[in-house]
Amino acid sequence: MTRCATGRGSCSPGRPETSAPAERADAELPWESSPDVATLSRKGCRGGSGRFRTLAMRRVGALMAACALAACGYGGQGSPAALRLSYNGSTPFPAVVGEAIALTPAVSGRADSYTVSPSLPSGLSLNARTGVISGTPTQPSAAQIFVVSATGAGVRVTFPLVLSVTEPPHGLSYASPVNATVGAALAPLSPSVAGSVDHYTVSPPLPPGIALNGSSGILSGTPTEARSVAPYTITAESLAGTTRFVLLLTVTPSRSGAMTRQGPTTGPRF
Repeated sequence: MTRCATGRGSCSPGRPETSAPAERADAELPWESSPDVATLSRKGCRGGSGRFRTLAMRRVGALMAACALAACGYGGQGSPAALRLSYNGSTPFPAVVGEAIALTPAVSGRADSYTVSPSLPSGLSLNARTGVISGTPTQPSAAQIFVVSATGAGVRVTFPLVLSVTEPPHGLSYASPVNATVGAALAPLSPSVAGSVDHYTVSPPLPPGIALNGSSGILSGTPTEARSVAPYTITAESLAGTTRFVLLLTVTPSRSGAMTRQGPTTGPRF
């Protein structure tokens, strides 16, 4: 049997119970462990506040006694837990211009300091002690990999954080009001907008023959039915936000169509 005694904040292995000669049992034999775990003395590991578990073994004659040591303090003769680092569940993070963010690292083990390369986008900074990335982005930037490094107890680990900064769309406008004519091609109407736009939508549906390009926001086509003036709300959207503009549009009958409905004119009678 093996008797192991543990205490709060420190570990003291008990003496293995064995039939080996007393002089061998009392000998100052070393406590051994796997290569990735520091050797423990008979007094166990002391000091520090971190907690981890290690497995140490003491050879007494032919007996290999195993002792699971728990609650050993970081900074003692034990080995700290493996240092691991991640942010945001390992997925790309979309930041938005003008919106404050705070990214807290998920860390296992002890990290004493943090660094990042290359420099974070304008308005964002890394807390070198806590690893928190925070601030309010001021300029848009394309998705980029930022390598965050954490160092502790002589161990350094890195994490590739993918971060992009988008500017929400704003200031959408079109030339308005618009007067179209049945049967006549409408001169394409292009939007004026700032920021990043993923797609455009319109409500209610445009008059028959006129369409909105969802990618470019351009209105074009040849109307086929007359419509009285009406408002059409065009929305520009992205993950960062939305912006809207109300377009006034009228479709008047074609002159040839009006003449057809009225019938041919007759000359004067004599």
